[in-house]
Amino acid sequence: MRKFFLLFVIFLQQISFAANFNYYIVSSKGDGNYSNVQAAIDACPDNVRSYIFIKNGTYYGQTTIGSKAASSLKLITLIGENKDSVILTFDKSLNSDGVTSFEQATTFQIYAKNFYAENITFQNSAGNTGQALALYTAGDMSIFKNCYITGYQDTYRSKKGTRGYILNCLVEGAVDFIYAGGTLIFDDCIINCTRSGGFITAPEDAYATVPKTSTATGIFLRLGFVFRNCTIQGPESVSANSFYLGRPWNDYAGTAYLNCKLSNQVSTAGWSTMGSSTYLTACFVEYNSMDLSGVPVDTTKRVSWSKQLKKSDVDNFLSPEAFYAKNYSTTFDPVSLCIALAAPTEVSINGNMLKWTAVNGAVCYMVYFNDNFIGVTENLEFDISGLSGIFKIKALSDLGVLSDFSTPVTGIKNIQSELPDFSLVNQVLVFKSEMASAEIFDLTGKKLLSKNNFSTLNLKQFSNNILLVQTVDYAGNVKEFKLKVH
Repeated sequence: MRKFFLLFVIFLQQISFAANFNYYIVSSKGDGNYSNVQAAIDACPDNVRSYIFIKNGTYYGQTTIGSKAASSLKLITLIGENKDSVILTFDKSLNSDGVTSFEQATTFQIYAKNFYAENITFQNSAGNTGQALALYTAGDMSIFKNCYITGYQDTYRSKKGTRGYILNCLVEGAVDFIYAGGTLIFDDCIINCTRSGGFITAPEDAYATVPKTSTATGIFLRLGFVFRNCTIQGPESVSANSFYLGRPWNDYAGTAYLNCKLSNQVSTAGWSTMGSSTYLTACFVEYNSMDLSGVPVDTTKRVSWSKQLKKSDVDNFLSPEAFYAKNYSTTFDPVSLCIALAAPTEVSINGNMLKWTAVNGAVCYMVYFNDNFIGVTENLEFDISGLSGIFKIKALSDLGVLSDFSTPVTGIKNIQSELPDFSLVNQVLVFKSEMASAEIFDLTGKKLLSKNNFSTLNLKQFSNNILLVQTVDYAGNVKEFKLKVH
């Protein structure tokens, strides 16, 4: 295995990028262009799209694109290897020593337009210590897809006058964890309130309003936070009927839940007050709220100043097209932008080259080896010299939206000549001599078994499957082969 790992490291060190696209790889292990995200952002030029690929790892510290004093002209795309394993984290709150502003207690801050992130965890781990932000968006038209935004109090703040789109994300916190004045749509997200008696949203005054006389419901629509087709829930430790959909931080606040599934942990009152009178001008509304089984929720006990929307108001004013256009002169169509390209096809191995067919609209391709991200290319081939295992490809759109994986291919050559001396008896792999180690994968590259210092491997649990086996003897010789377990 040491020989195999050495080849792998040498290969990674040889990664290079074409000059006409701006690609950077961040790795905490030293096998990228930079070891932290801030350094990669700082290297990006202005006014052209730059793609930052982040390998699995935990990256501690504050990261910012631009600043409160000076907005940035950088067009940044962040792509993580895996949402659960690429963690950008910080642990300060407004009550920490030396912290005098919420910006100093924020993990990731964006003062730039047209930001895109996918497969990233944004975390503030300060816990129940006061205001502690994981994310602050102060630039217009930010998009987050398949991300995890987690903290305790004030997890995600958005600046008034900026638009954002959050798709297929998990947003988590306990107190006012989605707050301030942005114009945001959350589509198909999981919203996780982690404390009994907690509050999901705390909107301030909305940037845009639909007049009362224009709505079928007969209310002013405050265009603040909109949750569509989301699941609203908490962990088992959170009591039933205990947390709130939101409370108004300021006058003229707005939050809407449309076609959402609510756990029984949501208070039957739905909403709570904040201050003595802000609720009087708040627009806290729902449409077609359901329980987790899809059964309509009983909303008869909601606070009197919340409303159940008419369908025509949902259709006419809360669609993305209408919502993002109100009071803005520039078009923002994140739903279309987030549509993924087709996955690469006809993936094959020819000698030392991994090859595939071009995907229409792709600006580049990510290459994975045994479920690990190993490189980026604009070409339709990738040198895999020294590697033998499972390879998969993803295509990226111009914004950086990832396609699904291609069908995996196995880069194992001369299988018969590489076989170690073994026999398969009653689903038990018996070697003639003791092996130093072995790893077994399925055809998708998922590791199923790892074992050291053995002469037999019991494979009964993998009956009727094709396995990929890699063995290392005590001389350091690596052998890889396919095996069908009958």
